[in-house]
Amino acid sequence: MPARINHLAVFVAAIVFFLWGGLWYDVLFKNLWTAAIAHVMSTALPPPSPALFVSSFVLGWILAYGTAMALTRRPDDQTAQQGVSFAIFMGIFLYGTMTYQMRLYEGIPFALWAIDFGYVLLGFAIVGAIVGGWKKK
Repeated sequence: MPARINHLAVFVAAIVFFLWGGLWYDVLFKNLWTAAIAHVMSTALPPPSPALFVSSFVLGWILAYGTAMALTRRPDDQTAQQGVSFAIFMGIFLYGTMTYQMRLYEGIPFALWAIDFGYVLLGFAIVGAIVGGWKKK
């Protein structure tokens, strides 16, 4: 299966997912997320460090590889649409349900979960579209 993976597509998807996080949290939902997290945190958030950004990128890279491995199981019907469908299915039914269940027990506000879930779901769909639609030559 790794021979069928388009490693360049995976790397580009990881970069786009990382940049998507910056857009989502620092531009689109900065104020809402900051207000929601303030209700949960008893101390101020520390300033982000380079290690935090590197870790975030590596985790997105792992997500992109996992998506590529799942989508290359049937390379004949590997498309951007299939990648998005896979991501939405996995995002809602696995990530969404399990993280919301944990948030219920943690007392995390719904708004915070919704912002985080929206980031992952849409970011995962972007990764799925790139990895699914970019055919290896």
